[in-house]
This record gives sequence, C-alpha cells and structure tokens, in this order.
Amino acid sequence: MADTQSTLPQPIHNAAGSLAPQKPTEFSGFLRLLSITSYEDTPQIENYERQVYDLLKNSPQNIEGLEVLLRIELMLGNHQKAQSIAYRIWEIGGTMKPEFEKSYINDLLNLSLIEMASILLKPYFERMTDNINDYGHLFLKYAIASGQVMVLEKVASQLMTVGSKKALTDFTAVYRYLNYTETFRGIQRRVLDMVKDTLCAYEFNIYTDRGFTDLEILLYVGKEILDCNKLKEKLDIQISAVCAAKGTKKLNNLSFTVLPISAYSSPTI
Repeated sequence: MADTQSTLPQPIHNAAGSLAPQKPTEFSGFLRLLSITSYEDTPQIENYERQVYDLLKNSPQNIEGLEVLLRIELMLGNHQKAQSIAYRIWEIGGTMKPEFEKSYINDLLNLSLIEMASILLKPYFERMTDNINDYGHLFLKYAIASGQVMVLEKVASQLMTVGSKKALTDFTAVYRYLNYTETFRGIQRRVLDMVKDTLCAYEFNIYTDRGFTDLEILLYVGKEILDCNKLKEKLDIQISAVCAAKGTKKLNNLSFTVLPISAYSSPTI
C-alpha cells in the first residue's frame, strides 16, 4: 500500500522482531475470558488480575502474559499501569501469536500510542486486501485516531460491509470537498494530546440516519478523570480553537463522547 507507507514510521527497535520463543502458558484462556467479561464487573477482572500476576511470577518476560495484564489494567481504568506494561512489551520484543498481537495493537491505539501501533500494522496495511477481514476494525481505528483521511479512504474502499463502506466513503468525500482534511487531522491530534494521560479505550460509531454520515468518537477514560462532562467541555473548546486556527467552521457530523471505562461496549463495525 504505497500511499500508506509514507505515513507510517519505520521501526526504531526490535519490538516486532523475533527473539527466543515464549514459554507455553494459560494466557490464551484469559484473553478469551476477558473478551466476554463486562467492564463493569470489577471484582471478576481483579480476580483475573491476581491469577495473571501469579502466572507471570514464573515467566515475567512472557509478552503474551503481559498483554493479558495490559488488557486487564485498561479494563480496570489504570492508564498509567497499562502504559507502563505496553512499553515493557515493546522493549522486550519477540513474536506473539496472532490473537495476542492484534490485542496488543488494539491496546496501543487505546492508549493513543499511535506511532507504535502503526509500526506493527504496517505489514498488514501493505497487504490490505488479504487482511481486511481480520484487521479491518484496527485499520479504521488507526486511520481515524491519526486523522488521516487518505488512509481512511483506502480502508473504506476495501470494506466488505456495504453500509459501512458507503458511509465512510461519503464521509471522506465530503471532507475532501470542503478542504477539511487538515482540520480533521488537527482535531484528532489535539484531542488525543488532551486525553493521552487517561485514555483507556478509543472507539467510534457511524450513523447515517440524518441522510449523511455522522462519526462519533468514543473516548473511554480511566480513574484519573472524575468528571467526564467537564473534560468534554474542554475538548469542545480545543476543537473550536483548531477550527479557528485552520480557518474552517466546526462541522456537526464529527462529535466526541467522553465516558468512564466501565461503560465500554464492544464496537459493531
């Protein structure tokens, strides 16, 4: 994917390289359990946390076990712990099984560690047609979070779901027509910069019920934020400032919703 390659940074170390194979553990089971566990079920998540810590005592460098722990800390709203684990995995490096790598890339995006996620996504972007079924949501999540309309266009053109394909194609076409692509990118950067110390999940919804495409960004924040409404007000002020600096109006088909991580629900696209 030639257009995307120029937007993705080159690897700075061996995070996606091959080191000694990991010891077999029960971590795959935990990853599956977490995928069906409600984010509101704090006691159960904390129970899993204790069990995973016990397993990691015997293999503290196991990056798949650390990814499970990373997901647990995000579910509990512990942004700082999760970020520390994400960097630890990056520094250890090694090869993960596909389900763990996808989970890790997703969590890097959840933590707004966009450049790190882009490095791991790069080989899949280059074979987008082959990988759209397995990585489509991650492609979209990266394109939206990084504010890259060109990448969003490329991904949308490959989507198998006709409704989502048309909705996102219309969205990008309007932004190009209105010369809003740089404003869109500036807004995403400003928003992520404001929530980078508390973000625990980043998702989006697409609506077409008004006759055109609305994009809602869902920012799930951790324990550091006590008042989501107040943070939303601050974001709105900063978004207006970006628009003013770019000499554009604030469009009403792009919105941001701030929620506690306990309110997280899985995306449907």
